[in-house]
Amino acid sequence: MDVRRRSWFLMGALAVSTLLLSIVLFGLWGARLQPASGQASLLGTGLQSGPLETSTKTYSPDTLYAGDTVTFAIALRNTSTATLGITVTDQLVAALEIVCGSEQVNPATGWPVCDAQQNVITYTAPITAHSVITLSFQAVISASLMPGQVITNTVWIDDGMHILTRSVTLTLADPTQYVYLPLVIRRWPPLPYPPTNPDVTPPNMQGNYTLSWDYIGFPDITAPTSYVLEEALDAVFSDPTVYEPGLNTSYSFTGKLPDMYYYRVRGQNSYGPGDWTYFPPVNVTREFFDDFSDPSSGWRTGEVERYNFWDPNHYGLEVVGNLNYVDGHYQIYVPRHRGSWPPGEVDTFWVWPAVAAPLPPDAYPLPDRYCVEVRAAFVNPSYWAGRWGVVFGANTNFDQLYAFNITDIQNRAMIYYQNYHFPGNSNYRHCDYQNDCAPNQKHYLLPWYQENYRDPAIHEGNAYNTLKIVVRGDWVYSYANGVLLDERAFSFPRDRIGLMGGSWEVTPIDLRIDYFHYQPYCPESLQ
Repeated sequence: MDVRRRSWFLMGALAVSTLLLSIVLFGLWGARLQPASGQASLLGTGLQSGPLETSTKTYSPDTLYAGDTVTFAIALRNTSTATLGITVTDQLVAALEIVCGSEQVNPATGWPVCDAQQNVITYTAPITAHSVITLSFQAVISASLMPGQVITNTVWIDDGMHILTRSVTLTLADPTQYVYLPLVIRRWPPLPYPPTNPDVTPPNMQGNYTLSWDYIGFPDITAPTSYVLEEALDAVFSDPTVYEPGLNTSYSFTGKLPDMYYYRVRGQNSYGPGDWTYFPPVNVTREFFDDFSDPSSGWRTGEVERYNFWDPNHYGLEVVGNLNYVDGHYQIYVPRHRGSWPPGEVDTFWVWPAVAAPLPPDAYPLPDRYCVEVRAAFVNPSYWAGRWGVVFGANTNFDQLYAFNITDIQNRAMIYYQNYHFPGNSNYRHCDYQNDCAPNQKHYLLPWYQENYRDPAIHEGNAYNTLKIVVRGDWVYSYANGVLLDERAFSFPRDRIGLMGGSWEVTPIDLRIDYFHYQPYCPESLQ
């Protein structure tokens, strides 16, 4: 071989060696970037500052072998102040086989679609403001995989404007780490086996629920002498709170603040602690939200009657209003007054029906900190006397009401309705004839503005207005469309909340309430 050919040969060999070395170094560097087992890695952009950015995906148990069943949990967190329509798609890789029928959603706002043939699960549902939805399902790991095999699984989350991905990476363990004994088996050391049948009762509106588990079918030598229960705010238990239930196989919680909680339990004996058993995530919301899309959600409906003391020619009961579910709204309707032009058929001066929200009984009494938010609009504003508001505190009988009211001409007031008598009436003639002026006394905690004054924060006419009451102990903060209008302190009952709406003198009034949202321990109340 001459000198020139040797030179070309040496240069080629050097180039190939350099390329191979780069590939090896890149592979080692990439391996160091591999996410830890059980934790989510961000394999996608989008929503970097969006309302679902804190959503996570996790799996359990921590140690997995070929042929095992793995449970995936996707926590969808909406940190915004709006309800989002989301679509979740989890297309499993070939190394995983989805187990249809294992899917669960908490809270059950919809149901996932599991397609075993396509090896995919999808979930489409709304997620309300400041809430968390957890979707969990199981998959079987292929039994033909080798120890050390790495499996990555990705979920896609679409809120209609952004797409977010969350991935988890599983690394299969080596079963040779275990010692296999003959059929006459002794577990050594005889640590407790993982507890079985982990279960959680649904949290109620007071934040109360119970965890339970079993320990059955194993020799006495491995039985636990006590249990350890851990609670965390993340699926990897980075900063757990430890509870010691002793030998009890259940543990109850009361008054939990809204959040997503993760739990795991294990037994321990004189040889040490056993393996963990994981519970499904517990989503404590304590919230009540109604967008009035379900006509059976529990609000009062039907005709509203009142005895007419005003007109001597028309004594007796008259239908002065209607309460209905209409077009995804809750309607408070007051018909045209008899004395208007053109005239109506009934007396509808000072009609303002107040209705209690259909919260479950375990929601009461209300805590010392909460928010009530309502959105509504007039279909046919009177530009004179249409009014509506939020009842943020009332007694059990719903006749001692504390309400924040606005009108369709941008006025506002906070009123204590003493001896409120449904559906509202100043009852001057009732007082004259019955010598009884007790019903419907009004005490202004925040008076109406003087005539012709309008608050620019309140939308007039048939525009939507969003009213929000924030309660911090005895302090009450009233907002209209995100603007603070008033703050003051006073005592009031906390046995009921609700809505009111109607008219003073000008009718008809057609009020449509878009949604009602009660949130105990809302972020604003904790400031």
